Amino acid sequence: MTVDLKLVGWIKSNKTKLNRDEIIKRLKEKGYKEQDILDSYEKVAQEAPITTGEIKNILVTVILNLIIPGLGNIYLGRVGAGIGLLLMYILGWIFTFTLVGAIIGLPLLFFAWIIALITGVVRCNKINRGEV
Repeated sequence: MTVDLKLVGWIKSNKTKLNRDEIIKRLKEKGYKEQDILDSYEKVAQEAPITTGEIKNILVTVILNLIIPGLGNIYLGRVGAGIGLLLMYILGWIFTFTLVGAIIGLPLLFFAWIIALITGVVRCNKINRGEV
């Protein structure tokens, strides 16, 4: 059986608005048979999540976070987290210009950089798997 991804996408987008009977009724009006409707949707829903959004490039995410921590997270749509990491990174640089502040600033820089990389990669994988 071939799976009609357009049909599955339509069902997924209307699943929260309509109940099962209403979905079947509307699709029958469009010419689909009930068996096609149920088979297509249930087969794809069981096998793998459907990504309705854009696929994000993990390499771009890593490179952006390596250049300036937080940019990769902003690229992934996590603007608040990205700005927070970027501010932490900037604050770390500001602290490193004083001798006492360097004790706080260098670990803060390192922490912002590592957290940005880890959260960026994890979030990118979740987006590409359709979990987010």
